[in-house]
Amino acid sequence: MLARLLCLLACLSVAAGFVATPLVSASQLQQSRVATQQIVMAAPTKPMKVNERNRIANKAHKSEMRTRVKRVQESLEVGDYASSSSLLSKAFAILDKNVKRGILHKNTAARKKSQLHLKVKKLEGAAAATSAAPSQ
Repeated sequence: MLARLLCLLACLSVAAGFVATPLVSASQLQQSRVATQQIVMAAPTKPMKVNERNRIANKAHKSEMRTRVKRVQESLEVGDYASSSSLLSKAFAILDKNVKRGILHKNTAARKKSQLHLKVKKLEGAAAATSAAPSQ
């Protein structure tokens, strides 16, 4: 029993050594919070404004790109090769512009273009087969 008591006292004294720093008062804590909020609430700097402007512009370009790709896919579902091929060239142009703008990586654009092109070519083969079949 005495050994346990001595062990407990030793542990408490060691723990008290780690708590040598004084506790922060409530007023000091409140002041640090106010200082932090002032830093966060600072006016936007010029780079922050430029980033926001570019983010909005890039968002519009990405949206246009997705819309063009979606239109090509919708025309593929319908099975209209003529409209698919014309929409495909417009989608390619938008993809290439977004690569030039730095919005899209060149390999990502190449992959998307390849996938769309293969789908349209597949539709071309189906369109040619259906147009050849009635003439025979």
